Amino acid sequence: MHANSPTVVDRDDELELLAEAVRRGRDHRGAAVFVVGEAGIGKTRLVTEAADRARSRTAVLRGRCSRAGAPIALRPLAEALLSLVRTGLTPQDAELQPYRAALSPLVPEWRRPGSPHQPESLIVLAEAILRLLAAVGRDHGCVLVLEDLHDADTETIAVTEYLVDNLAGLPVTLVATLRPGAGAALDLAHQCRRHQTGSVVELRPLTDEAVTRLAAACLDTTPEALPEPVTRRLHRDADGTPLIVEELLDGMISTEALRPAEGGGWQLTRELDTTVPATLARSIAARADGLGPQGRAALDTAAVLGRSFSPALLQTVTGLDYRGLHIHLRAAVDARLIHPDSGYGDTYVFRHALTAEALLAGLLPGERAALARRAAETLEAGAPELSCELHELAADLRRQAGDDHEAGLHLAAAGLQAIGEGLADKAAALLERSVELLDPHRDRTAWADAVESLLNALTESGRIERAFALAGSVAATAAMELDPGRRAGLHARLAWAAAMVGRWEQAAELLAAALALLTAACTPEQRIPVDIVDGYVQVRDGRATPGSAAGRAEELVRSATDTAIRLDLPVIACQGLQLLALLARSRGFDEADACLRRIVSIADRHGLPLWRARAVGRLAGNHGLLSGSTDQLEHVHEVYLRSGAITSAHQTEASLALLAVLRGDYGRAECITTRCEPVLARLGHTGDLTYVRVIDAMLAAHRGRPRELARKLAEYRQLGGEHSEYTPIVLGLCEAVSALLEEDRPAARAALAAARAWDEGRPTTYFLGGRHGLELLVAAVDADLDPEGLDEAARQAPTRLRWNLQFVHFARAVLLGRAGRLAEAADALASALDAAQPFPLARHLGLRLTAEAALADGWGEPSRWLRTAEEYFHDAGIAPAASACRSLLRQAGLPATQRRSGHTRVPQGLRGRGITAREYDVLVLLALRYGNTDIARRLFISPRTAEKHVASLLTKTDSPNRTDLCDFAVRNCP
Repeated sequence: MHANSPTVVDRDDELELLAEAVRRGRDHRGAAVFVVGEAGIGKTRLVTEAADRARSRTAVLRGRCSRAGAPIALRPLAEALLSLVRTGLTPQDAELQPYRAALSPLVPEWRRPGSPHQPESLIVLAEAILRLLAAVGRDHGCVLVLEDLHDADTETIAVTEYLVDNLAGLPVTLVATLRPGAGAALDLAHQCRRHQTGSVVELRPLTDEAVTRLAAACLDTTPEALPEPVTRRLHRDADGTPLIVEELLDGMISTEALRPAEGGGWQLTRELDTTVPATLARSIAARADGLGPQGRAALDTAAVLGRSFSPALLQTVTGLDYRGLHIHLRAAVDARLIHPDSGYGDTYVFRHALTAEALLAGLLPGERAALARRAAETLEAGAPELSCELHELAADLRRQAGDDHEAGLHLAAAGLQAIGEGLADKAAALLERSVELLDPHRDRTAWADAVESLLNALTESGRIERAFALAGSVAATAAMELDPGRRAGLHARLAWAAAMVGRWEQAAELLAAALALLTAACTPEQRIPVDIVDGYVQVRDGRATPGSAAGRAEELVRSATDTAIRLDLPVIACQGLQLLALLARSRGFDEADACLRRIVSIADRHGLPLWRARAVGRLAGNHGLLSGSTDQLEHVHEVYLRSGAITSAHQTEASLALLAVLRGDYGRAECITTRCEPVLARLGHTGDLTYVRVIDAMLAAHRGRPRELARKLAEYRQLGGEHSEYTPIVLGLCEAVSALLEEDRPAARAALAAARAWDEGRPTTYFLGGRHGLELLVAAVDADLDPEGLDEAARQAPTRLRWNLQFVHFARAVLLGRAGRLAEAADALASALDAAQPFPLARHLGLRLTAEAALADGWGEPSRWLRTAEEYFHDAGIAPAASACRSLLRQAGLPATQRRSGHTRVPQGLRGRGITAREYDVLVLLALRYGNTDIARRLFISPRTAEKHVASLLTKTDSPNRTDLCDFAVRNCP
C-alpha cells in the first residue's frame, strides 16, 4: 500500500481563486495565475483539482516543463497542444488555417506534406498559440496549465510572457506552477503581478491540524485514529509539506513500522526514528536500494540525466542489456520512484523532483561528476552529429561534470543548428548561454565564433538593443583576445544590425570602427562583411549615386559578394545580393530579379529559410509593380499561409494592400490593413506596422479624403516615419495625389518636387513617388517638360513599372498633341489607357489632366475624356475633381453633365459619352425601332422634344443616321 490523499487539504481559498480565474476566462476576461511553492508543497495537486473541477464545462490543456532527458524547446506548449489534437477538439475556423501551419513545429500533424517550412519568431508562434486558445475557448473558455515553469526553457518563458500580456478580452485562463527560487519564471510571475496582468498564489506549509487531516486521508482513517507518535513525527518532521507527509508515511509502511490494525485503523510495531530531510532521503534511498545494486546504480545515473530520461540513452551509459534495464525500470515504477512519461513516447520521469534530488544528494560530488562525464562522453561518441536537443543535454552533463567550456561548445553547436533552421530566437538563447560558459583564454576562436553567431541571431530575431548590449559587455575581452580582423567582423555585424532597423548614424559609426581595424594582414573572410556593410551605408548616405566620385558602393559590394560565393559564405553572399538587387532596379528589373533568384538558390542549397522568404517575396513584389497584377503575390501569400510563415505572409499582405489601393480595390486594402495593424502592433513589428500605416494614408488620399489623410499621416509620424524610407510614397502617392484630387496643382507639384529631391539624395526601393511617372504628366500639362526630357526620363528602368508607364504615355500624348502630331498623340493616349487599365483612379486622373491640355492645344476628344473622368469622380465622391471637369467643359463652351434622378441607371460606357438619364430612356426605345411619335407618347414628352433627344444621341454616339443609332442602341442597351 502507498500513502496518497484522495482530497486536497486546507487549500479552499486557493481553489476558489483558481475557480474565479476560470470563470473570468469563460466570460472572455482572460486571467493568469502563477502558483508558487516549494517542491512538494502541493502545487500540482492543487492545480489538478482545480482543472478537474473546470473540465466538465471548460477545455483544459496541460503541459509540463522539464530540463531532463533530451531537452525539447517549448515542450509544455507542445504537450498541451498535442493533448488537444488527441481529443479531437481542434477548431476548424478558416482564419486559423495559417496559424495551424505556424504551429506545425509543435504539432507535426498540422504540417502539410510538401509545404516548405518557413520558421517564425517566437512572438509569431505565441500569437498563433493565443489565437488557437481563443478559438478553443470561444464558447465555454479554455484553461492552459503549464507545470514546473521554473524548469522552462527560454523560449517557453518568452511565449508565456506574450500570452499573459495579451489575455485581456479572451476566453483563456493560464495557470502556471513554479518554485520560489530566483529565475526567469519567478521574475515573470512578479512582473505580471506588478503590471496587474496576472495573480500570484504563494502556497504556505500546512498547519499541524491540516497535516493530521492529510495523514488521515492518506491512510483512509480518521484523525483521531492515527497513532499519536505518527502524528507527532509528522508535525515535527514534515515541515507542513504534503509530499513529505506522504513520503514519511510511505517509509513507515514500507519498513513495516506502521501496519493496519486487525480491528481497523493503524498501529505502530516499533519506535519511529530519523528526521527530515534524512527521513525523506532515507525513504527514497530504501526504495531505490530495493532495486538491487545494479538497479540502484542505473537509477542514480538516470537522476544525473535529469528528471525525465530516455531508456535508450540510459542503456548506453550504463552498459546494461535491454532486458536487464527494463527489469530495473519496471521495479522502479512499482516502487513509485518513476513512471512512464505519456507525453513523449519512450521516456520515463521521476515521480517528483524531490525523488531525483534525493538520489543525487546520496552521491558524492566526485561520483556525480564522473557519472555526468561518462554520460556526456557516451553521447558525444555515439552521435558525432548530435541534434540540437542532444547538444543541450550534453551541455547540461558537462556542466555537472564541472567542464563549463565543453558545455559552452555544445550550446554553440546547438545555436548554429537553430540558426540553420531559421529559429533565431532559440538560437539567441542558446548562444547567450554559450558565450557565458566559453573560456576565451582556452579557445579564442570558439568564443569569437559564438559571439558572432549570437550577434547574427539577435539581429535576425529583431533584438537589436540586446546585440548592442552584448557588444559592450564583450568589448574588453575581444580587444585582449582577438586579432583586429575578428574584431572588425564583430563591428561589421553590429553595423549590419543597425542598418537593417534604419539606425544609419550608428551603422556609420560602427562601420568606421570596423574599417579602422582592417589591415593588410586581414583575410578575405574578415574583409568582405565590412565591405558589404560599407556598401549599404554608402547607398544610404547618397554616396552611391551614378557618376559621383565616391559612388563605388556597387563595385565594392559586387566584388565582396563574388568572394563570399567563392568562399562559400552564404549569409554574407545573400546580404550582398540583396543590395545588388536594390541597386540594379534603377537599371532594370530583369537584373534585379536575377540577383534575387541567386539568393533563392543559395538559401535552398544552404538551408536559409528566412533569406529564401525575403527573396521570393521581393520577386513577387517586383512582378506586381511591373505588371500591375497581383497573381504572383497572391500565390506567394498562399504559400506562406500554408507553410505557417506568418511574418512573411503579413509582409506580402502589405504589398497586396498597396496594389489594391492602386487598383482601386479600396475595400480589400482596408480589410488587409484593419486585419494586419493590431497583429503587427502586438508582435512589435514596427517597420511593417509603419508601412501599413502609410498604406492607410494612401487609402485616404486616393479616396479624396484630405482630413482623414492628415490624421493618418499624423499617426504615421508618431511612429517615427517622417524620415523613413517610405517618404517617397508619402509625398508622391499620398500628398501629391490628394492635392491633385483637390485641384491644388501647386501643392501637388511641391510634393512631387520634394519626392524627387528625396530620390536624388539616396537610391530607394520605392519608385512610385512620381519622379518616374506622375510628375512627368503634371509637368507636360503645365508646359514644363519637352520631348527630350520625356525621352530621357522614359529610358530609365523605373518607368517600366505599370503605374509609372501610364503617366509616361499620357505625358507623351500631351506633348505630341501640342506639336500637332495628332495620329501619334492618339496612339500614345491608347497606350496610356491600356497601361492604366488596372488603375481606375490614375486612368481618370490622366484623362482629366490630358483633356485640360488638349482643350488648350486644340486636339483630341477632350469633351469625351472630361465626361468620362467627371462620371468617375462624381461616383467616387471626389467633388473637387468632378467639379473641375464640369468647369473645363463649360469654359470650352461644351454642355456639362446634368445630374438628374435616375442618372445611375445609365451604363457607365454611355455616361462617358455624356448621355443623360432621359436620353438613355430614348435610346432604349430606339433599340425597339420606335419612331419619334411613339417615343414621345411612351415617355410623356412632345414629339419635338423626342426629336431633339434623338439629334443629341446622333452626335454623342457618332452615328451618321438613325438606322446606325438604332443599331448602336441594340448593342449597348440591356
